[in-house]
Amino acid sequence: MTTKTTVEIKISGEAIQAQRGETILHALWAAGMAERVKAGCDGGVCGACTVTLRYSDGRAAGTELACMKSVEDGMEVFPCAVEEDAAVAPVVNPQLPALQAAFPTLDRCTKCGSCTAACPMSIPVMDSVLRMQAGELAAVAEDFTTCIHCGLCRFVCEDKVKPHNMGLWVRRSLGMSRNFVAAKTQDAAEQEWQYLLADDRELRLQRARHFRQSGGIAP
Repeated sequence: MTTKTTVEIKISGEAIQAQRGETILHALWAAGMAERVKAGCDGGVCGACTVTLRYSDGRAAGTELACMKSVEDGMEVFPCAVEEDAAVAPVVNPQLPALQAAFPTLDRCTKCGSCTAACPMSIPVMDSVLRMQAGELAAVAEDFTTCIHCGLCRFVCEDKVKPHNMGLWVRRSLGMSRNFVAAKTQDAAEQEWQYLLADDRELRLQRARHFRQSGGIAP
């Protein structure tokens, strides 16, 4: 019995043929529909290619990254384009009043949990928004360590809270508040990069946390 090598998927209702096993993003490229979904890295890092899915067999579906999700026969794909938003400049030594001034949407949260459910990185987004409201900004920075800024939490929020924008602002503000030595030798900088870019994911996160807290690499 010959296995079928192609499947049919729909992009916002328009049917296309895709090669079995390829990603949604690659299927779009092959079909000449690259403009339908934005892409920055093709590796699950930038978060630009966010989509929502529907399966023909009625399975529960949700949000995915088109560059990481393989096509399935009968799959329906709906791009989740998030509107561009002007960047808000970080501040030195941020406190809750500065966050509220930068993002007046902070106190709109109705605790529905949609942002947490949509996050492809399993970040406790709603809980982190509550931490923002309490002024626990160091904990917020920790929450958003793995954020890929796909914008899905903002996309699904009916109250326009903008969680990932606020998380990035907190991380940048705390980062620019650290007192680093101004003049570092090239060798020292290279050592820091090697320290932070460890191959093992858990070790990389552990080292990133230590570096953010201490301003240097572990002895």
